[in-house]
Amino acid sequence: MRLVNTETIQLEFLNDDNVPEYTILSHTWEQEEVLFQDMGRDTAKSKKGYAKLESCCRVARENGFEYIWDDTCCIDKTSSAELSEAINSTYRYYQEASICYVYLADISTISEISNSKWFTSGWTLQELIAPSSMIFFDKDWRELGTKISLVHVLSQRTNIPESILCDSEELETTSIAQRMSWAADRVTTRKEDGAYSLMGIFGINMPLLYGEADKAFYRLQVEIMRVSDDHSLFAWKAIGARGGLLTPTPAVFKDSGDIISWNPFTAYNSSFTITNKGMHMEASFIAQDTSGRGLCVLHCTTIGTRDKLLAVHLRDIFNLTQYPLRSLSIQLNLPSISRRSRHKEGKADALSDANTIVERNGLSSLAEAASVGDSGSVWFLLAQAPSGTMHDQARSAICLAARGGHERLASQLPARRDTSTLITDSEGRTALSHAAECGQEAIVRFILSSARIHPDTRDIHGLTALWYAVYHGHNSCAKLLLQKGLVSGNVGGSGNTQTAL
Repeated sequence: MRLVNTETIQLEFLNDDNVPEYTILSHTWEQEEVLFQDMGRDTAKSKKGYAKLESCCRVARENGFEYIWDDTCCIDKTSSAELSEAINSTYRYYQEASICYVYLADISTISEISNSKWFTSGWTLQELIAPSSMIFFDKDWRELGTKISLVHVLSQRTNIPESILCDSEELETTSIAQRMSWAADRVTTRKEDGAYSLMGIFGINMPLLYGEADKAFYRLQVEIMRVSDDHSLFAWKAIGARGGLLTPTPAVFKDSGDIISWNPFTAYNSSFTITNKGMHMEASFIAQDTSGRGLCVLHCTTIGTRDKLLAVHLRDIFNLTQYPLRSLSIQLNLPSISRRSRHKEGKADALSDANTIVERNGLSSLAEAASVGDSGSVWFLLAQAPSGTMHDQARSAICLAARGGHERLASQLPARRDTSTLITDSEGRTALSHAAECGQEAIVRFILSSARIHPDTRDIHGLTALWYAVYHGHNSCAKLLLQKGLVSGNVGGSGNTQTAL
């Protein structure tokens, strides 16, 4: 790591395991910056940028620091290997610095601070978040305040929560979409830098390939999918007909600052898998018509509306809409894919608007989802249905889950406040009765231990769970019921008597 000695204003190379305390400069590049090749030469002092370097060294020296790091002169940008290493390490450099000096070359008073072009640069986003301590200076190097004292102004200008600005470790509590939204209005001189400047915020490392243009941002999103299961990566909105789950620019996340990761179905999302066919993910798919168009439900929502999930439009060429939740293979539509291959038969075509609120309740799918143990779809359909409209379907769902041996659903559905009383179907049969009929011993054992359903409850035909277990030859279930129940010899009504076990 190279640092500038604040006394000599010369570069020194220090081993990574022996780096002293240092300050770091955050600024916007101006004309005639002092570059790596200028250091140690007379040409350095003749450049306009030397005054900035000299002043930064002076302030650091007055505060007891022997070294500073300045991106203009501490990186040999003629070496692609060194440039790549430095950009991949920049977030860490700012995070490990003792203090960051922010030089606002276009500001004279604190009231003007929000107008500085420093807030529009793509690179300065990570430079604002990473350091634990920052001091802001005006164009004459007069102190304007610290990150803490200016935190409200900074938060208002950048839409970054004050908690994140005060503690960069809180960054992990924010969604991918929220972080992308902070970069939506920022610009970089080269397209590739729009992606490279965000690597640190997402904890990503990847090689630099100048000349790849928009592909850099696609690569960033693919790398994010390798380390995160956050569906909000796809929660962006753009005007136009371009398809694809991924986007060439963070600008489309401008309205995504209030989108948070939220999975009401399970404690965690399944991971994404990237292959040469596209991306594989598990999600609910709700058909909208017979053409294959439908909604892929994302596990994210907007702050304050957790009863509504977001979704993206997809076209399912295979028309497998009878499975509300399944593994989806989605073509990412990267620039390297030709227009022709993008529309080959058998591909799922993602449409552009990724910020559609799912409002369809899909009542007819609930029983089917429960019967196959599709807990994600069950929770989604229950969450989206208007209050009081799901009673009959929920009754069936609980019983079908029990019949199918789906322990998770059979245990969680009766525990919900809005379904806790729906433990019998239209014929008065309980989930225990259905589980006993199908020989689902684990379900029978769980229901008996929970004491939610009395083992001797009779349906409209006068039959008990024990009768169904005995009649269908499920002796292990029958023994469990006999241990818990107060049954007599007549367990089935209409003269049916208990079979010898």
